[in-house]
Amino acid sequence: MTEETIYLPCSEKLTFDTQKQAATAALVASHQHGSKLKIYKCRYCNLWHLASNYEDN
Repeated sequence: MTEETIYLPCSEKLTFDTQKQAATAALVASHQHGSKLKIYKCRYCNLWHLASNYEDN
């Protein structure tokens, strides 16, 4: 029997367990680097990520 490795599209991204953790990381990045980041809950891993490419609505 062989083990199958499951590759998620988000496996290379930073992950956060909670929305608050992700929001704090986005705020720190904004203050330190001027980065404008959005947080979102991932549909693949069900954790939180940061996104830099998004449109303002």
